[in-house]
Amino acid sequence: MLLPQYTKISDIFQYFFVYLIIVGILKDLLLCYNIIMLFELTKEIVEQIMFAMENQDENFLFDSKDCKLVESFLVDSDDNRYYCLPEWNSTKGFQLMEQFVSVQRNPTVKQELRSILVSGKGVFRNFKNVLKLYPEAEKNWFAFREKEMTRHIMQWYNVLRDAWGLEKLGEEPEENDDLVHGDFVFRNLCNEEAKEKLSLATSAHMAELKLNFPEELGVALEKLWQMQHNFPLSELLFSCVAETVDEDFAGCISASYCLPSTNRTVILTTFFVFNSYRGLGIGKELLSKCLFNLKNLGVRWVILSDMIVPDFLIPCLSRLGFTNFGGGYIADLIAE
Repeated sequence: MLLPQYTKISDIFQYFFVYLIIVGILKDLLLCYNIIMLFELTKEIVEQIMFAMENQDENFLFDSKDCKLVESFLVDSDDNRYYCLPEWNSTKGFQLMEQFVSVQRNPTVKQELRSILVSGKGVFRNFKNVLKLYPEAEKNWFAFREKEMTRHIMQWYNVLRDAWGLEKLGEEPEENDDLVHGDFVFRNLCNEEAKEKLSLATSAHMAELKLNFPEELGVALEKLWQMQHNFPLSELLFSCVAETVDEDFAGCISASYCLPSTNRTVILTTFFVFNSYRGLGIGKELLSKCLFNLKNLGVRWVILSDMIVPDFLIPCLSRLGFTNFGGGYIADLIAE
């Protein structure tokens, strides 16, 4: 469109406002004669659409006038009040499961779910069955699926808004992803309670060492770990526990003075998260809370002397300021 020449800026603004008025009138006419039907995407509508997307046996349309879903064979699809739903099929569902597995931090859950995905038989059913064995991972899966499907619906809705001449909305669901703070309680322990909790964690950690390493190697590592971390309760400086909202023990951390004469140097004597709660950010939260409290107590150096540190924990340690000064190695002299 060619614009007339203007000598004043006020003329340009006047033309612009006239243009907006014309666009508004045209949109009102379109709505009046049902040429287009607008609707607001509420949380209730998102939930309806999400349910219909997962129903692979029936085909639904969205009725923008009554704001409800209707089965497609019951209506005239040429009526402008009805909209096709976002495309969703088993392939997209499988891709969603792959995405979820790729971001899992719990190595046990990740490996089991990955095995299901490559099995080729009963993938969707077996995927759900494995998650039922790990309640926290299952809860994360539901939250992950809802977030990703909501994003998919928002993309569909923004295509409609663009066709209506409206500004697109943000595609990120306004949800709180911090499940750790919503589902777990972190609290400092007094010495008497610390004795009980740290003993449980120590026993679980040593049992895990025996289970993960063969024969007498597991027994030796268990004894070595016990010797390294056998500090008297009187030297305990800080301890913290993570519990579910039902008060189930999820993990703990503790720090003790290395020597009576070193009041600015401590060693982490316990740092353990039970296997079923790993991959949820509990370890990071425990460690962050511990370091924060130790710094307030005047501590400068914190030592983590575990000979065997899991690979998945290394990035967390680096982000929180730990530096690697060597590591432990094991040689199998009869392995080929």
